[in-house]
This record gives sequence, C-alpha cells and structure tokens, in this order.
Amino acid sequence: MKKIFSSIDRMVVEMGSGLALTYPGKLAFDYESMFVVRASLNADKVTLISGGGSGHEPAHGGFVGKGMLDAAVCGEIFSSPSQIQVYRCIKATAGKKGTLLIIKNYSGDIMNFQNAAALAELDGLKVDYVKVADDIAVEDSLYTVGRRGVAGTVFVHKVAGAAAEAGKNLAEVKRIAQKCADNVRSVGFAYTSCTVPAKGSPTFDLGPDEMEYGVGIHGEPGVKREPITTADALAERMVRSIGKDLGIRKGDTVALMVNGFGGTPLLELDILNHFAMKEVAGLGINVARNFTGNYMTSIDMAGASISLLRLDEELEKYLTAVSEAPAFRVDGTEQKPRFVEIPDDQGESQKEFTFTADASGGANRIQNNRLTPRNMVYIIDKMAEIIIENEVPFCDLDSHAGDGDFGKSVANGFKQLKRNWGKLQDAGTKGIYEFLDACSLIIMQYCGGASGPIWGFAFKHAALSAKGKDSLSVQDMADLLAAAVYGIQDVGERAFGRGAGIGDKTLMDALIPCAESWKHDAGAQTSMLEAFSNGAAKAVEGAESTKNIVARMGRAGTVGERSIGYPDTGAFALGKIFTDIASSLTDK
Repeated sequence: MKKIFSSIDRMVVEMGSGLALTYPGKLAFDYESMFVVRASLNADKVTLISGGGSGHEPAHGGFVGKGMLDAAVCGEIFSSPSQIQVYRCIKATAGKKGTLLIIKNYSGDIMNFQNAAALAELDGLKVDYVKVADDIAVEDSLYTVGRRGVAGTVFVHKVAGAAAEAGKNLAEVKRIAQKCADNVRSVGFAYTSCTVPAKGSPTFDLGPDEMEYGVGIHGEPGVKREPITTADALAERMVRSIGKDLGIRKGDTVALMVNGFGGTPLLELDILNHFAMKEVAGLGINVARNFTGNYMTSIDMAGASISLLRLDEELEKYLTAVSEAPAFRVDGTEQKPRFVEIPDDQGESQKEFTFTADASGGANRIQNNRLTPRNMVYIIDKMAEIIIENEVPFCDLDSHAGDGDFGKSVANGFKQLKRNWGKLQDAGTKGIYEFLDACSLIIMQYCGGASGPIWGFAFKHAALSAKGKDSLSVQDMADLLAAAVYGIQDVGERAFGRGAGIGDKTLMDALIPCAESWKHDAGAQTSMLEAFSNGAAKAVEGAESTKNIVARMGRAGTVGERSIGYPDTGAFALGKIFTDIASSLTDK
C-alpha cells in the first residue's frame, strides 16, 4: 500500500489540520472533536452541519464556507463521527435560528447525528435534520435502510446553504433542503476498488475488463459486476435510469453533476460529462448548471457517478447563489435554462479508413532506377501502415526510456494522413514536392508533442529538396534524406540551441547513418533497391547502438542512465519503417 501519511491513527486529524492551514482566515479545525468550521460564524442565520466518515474528500470539509456549510464533522475513514463529536460541533456553532443537520442515509450517520441532535435539544438548542437518499442503485444495503446517500448530497449542501445565507428560518431551510433531497438522484460505477489504509489492500478485486455498476462511496461492490463499456454507453444508461426514476420529462430543467471517486483523471470525467450532456440534450432536458470533478469520493477508487437535480425556480435560485466553499465555488451568475447543443462527432476525424498500403498497379515497382510520384505515394502509404500497425509496441518501448506516448503521437498524424488520402493522392499526381509538402502540413498539425515539429519539418525539407523534379534518382534520394536530417536539426537549433546528432540517443542515430548510406551508394552507382536495403540496415544498426547510450537529448534525456538497455524508440521505429519499406519494393 502506497499512501501519504505518518500514522494511520492520525490521518484524519492531520488531514483536517492541513485543510484549515490551506484556507487561513476562512476555515478552522477543532482537533479534539475533529470538525472543520468556518473561521467566522454568523450567529444570525441557521447553522448548517454535515459530515460523515473521512475518505470522501473534498466532502465534507471542502464544502464549509459562506453559502454552504458552517461545519463538517470528520469521522475516521469510512466511519461515522461519534454522537459526541457531532454534539460538540452543534454546541460550538449554535446560532440564534437553530441548527440543521444534513445526513447521508447510512446507518451509523443516521444514529450518531440524530442522537447528537437529541443531546443538544436536552440543552435547550433547536436542532432539526434532513436525510439524503439519492442512490438509485439499491433500496437497502449493508449500511442503510433504504437508499444510500451519495454525491447528490452536495446539491443539498449548496441549496440549504444559500437558503440559510438568505436569512430563512429553520423550518424554511429544512423545507428547501428536503425539496432538494427529494428531487436529486445518483448512480455510480467503479473500475477499481479503493484501498482503505487500515486494511492495506483493495476491498474487492476486478479483472482488467470488469467493472462494478451501482457502487456506493464506501468501497463496497456494486449491484452487478459486468464487462466495462464505453463512455457514451455508460452515460446513456446512467442518465436514462436516473431520469426514469426521477420522472424527468422533456422540457424539464436540471443540474447535472459528474462526480469522480478519487482515482479517475479529470480528463476521463470530462469525457463522461461530454456524453452525459449529450444524452440530456438529446432527451430535450434543459441544463441550468453542470458540475464536473471530485466532490464525493471513495479514497482512490477509479470510477464516477452521475447526479441529476430537477430544478424549479426556487431550487435554481439557491443553487446558483454565491458559494465561497473551497470545493464548490459558485460565482452567483444567473444562467437561464437552455437546451445544450453538443457538436456531432461524426466528422472527418471519425471516418473509417484502411491503413494497409495499396500496391496495386505496380505502385511499389521501381523502374529505370528512379522513383516516380506514384512510388513516393506508395512509400508514404507503407510508412503509415507500419506506424499505425506498431502504435502500441512503439508506446511500450517508449515507456522504458521516455513518456510512453511516442507510438500514439506519431500514429495520430499518420492516421490523419490516411483519412485525407484521397486529397493527398491528388497532390501526388502533381508531383513529389506537392505530395510531400501536403503531408508535412498534416503531420505538423496532428502528430502529438515533439513528433509534430520533428517529423513535420523532416517532410517539409524533404519536399523542398524534390521541388521541380519529375522523378528521383539515388542521388536525389540521398539529397532528400540529407534535407530531412537538416530539417530536424534546424528544429533542434531553434528549440535547444543545437540539433541532435549521432550519440544523443534520438531518431537521428538511425536517420543520419541511413542518409550517409544513401550518399555513399549514390557515389557508388548502387541500384535504387540496394540503396533502400543498405540504408535500412544502417538505420537498424544505428538504432541498436542506442541501447548502450545515456540519452543527452530527446524523450529519454530526462531519465539518464535508466534509458540504458533500451534503444531509442524513434530510432528503433525508423529502423523498422525503413526495413519494411525496403522489403516491400520490387523492380519486377
């Protein structure tokens, strides 16, 4: 188990301290009773308190602030705070208008918060509560009687907080909070379990292609284990099941929340949100507010939930009111309900294509020892096939001595070449320069990271070397490869003050020997096919030599000696590309 902590027994108190230290003058932390509290309380408003087990951060302490909660009581990880913790929090924060407790429907939370309220009432304090039970996955579980309270609770915090801030009395704040709780539903899924520190290992195990659907927020399994599916399929299933349970109809207005469980990157949450919004829009439902992020987590679980809150004018007013809580800031800007248009993805980038090179009609046949525009179109077609086919292996190799994205970065550009192949072939009918130049612009735009400039300028300068030539001799090809070397080194000069050379552990360790081989063969009047084979062999030899080099530039430059034992991925890729191209050409 890899967790950042000093002692399992002190995790919650140190977490609470760290949160308060992050927001000096805004938040404070009571070390004895372990509750986060606003540094400056307003005694003339209803006090709002929530809380529960820790491990759900930013819930609940992150929702303490003007416009939301006044305090959040922190239990041990996945354990309800004790009734005495909650009681002391009520006593410490009580104002003139009474206190409202917002409780998630878990047995421990219900008992301890209700008993704390009873103790406070014996002291003459006015306390009431609302219960949140928004999870549509189950009616009862090991932890509840009835549905569980999950991420939809955040909406209740927000709406009740705004009502309290507006000066409403306890009965009114409760009514508004209850209305919110009655109109919110959630459902979630998990791709992994979480690891509870006290246990030190995942609560349950999932296969690489399995997910749990209908999970709660305490690391418990869901209602069904099933194969993983795509984001669009998940969004459709989740939104439709929530909408059906809530009785949402076309023309209704909602707030939508995509909530991460702690181990899911924001990139993936945004993707799920894209499809959730698309589904809601397709059903004719207006979205007044859309929230995406980690709000109610399960330590480090990979997965997410979706919540929908049906809004009327009153709920929307309080949802959009100002909140200064650290984990749920709202600027108060009114947003009119609107139908959300999601762009259609079925554009040029999604067109089906084949990456198999087309050698029909003798496109791969070298005649009269010269390369024609048709030959060049085939060669780049074959290059694309090799790169796309080896996307994953190139990424795997790059993970040893780089950042693991080389295969995808280059393949993205060459996939786009194939999507535009018809137009590129038209350019090829005009000449080699026109074809390679058109390729260079696509590569520059669509190859990711450093690959765009490197490969793009290699193609650009190669194109320039062929300008005005109807076909290419071995000498012309030698000049073209030398121009590609220059193009890449020129990029290096601009970016780093020098271009990479042999011994830097970059693709140049393969490209330069290949170009020099072509130069030698041009002088020796070697045939075109032999020059291709010789150049490929030198590229492979150069790539192999990089295994024992400590990288000085490029993707492996930051890992130093850890790159020893592995060839540079770019050099290895060029060796593979040149070898496969050479073996595919013929003069027969």
